Amino acid sequence: MEKNHVKFLKHLEDSSLSVFIIALYLYNKGLDVRINALKKAKSHKDWKKYKDDGDIFTYKNGNEYRIEVKGLSCDFTSDKDWVFKDFIVCAKHSFDNSIKKPYAYFILNKKRTHLAIVKTETKDQWSVVSRKDNRYDNVSQQFYTCPFNIIKWDKI
Repeated sequence: MEKNHVKFLKHLEDSSLSVFIIALYLYNKGLDVRINALKKAKSHKDWKKYKDDGDIFTYKNGNEYRIEVKGLSCDFTSDKDWVFKDFIVCAKHSFDNSIKKPYAYFILNKKRTHLAIVKTETKDQWSVVSRKDNRYDNVSQQFYTCPFNIIKWDKI
């Protein structure tokens, strides 16, 4: 478990650049943006104390919107060059257990030049799949996937 925790912390740290890129993307679209601080549990047993309430919050017309950011290890520009049979939005438990649900998921390609945006208002069209999480040793979990036609593809 500790080996996976060390890997998780590395992935968490690596995700910071993706969060800042999306924050700038949203800022350039005229939105007020808040980035939450990065907090890391020293051990896996303490992870619940460090669980955040979102990567980014944007504000428009007095409303607050939670944005989750994911950086992928694969490259894509749109659904035309997406190499997988489906599109994973997020881990099922992370969405289901969140108190304030995300407004959208912003998912960056490896080069951080393109993104896929999935709004959670489309959740009724999502499916659940079980997969091994190849980033970690002996970890399988359920993920939400969505159809390609509800994804907004954009260039950074």
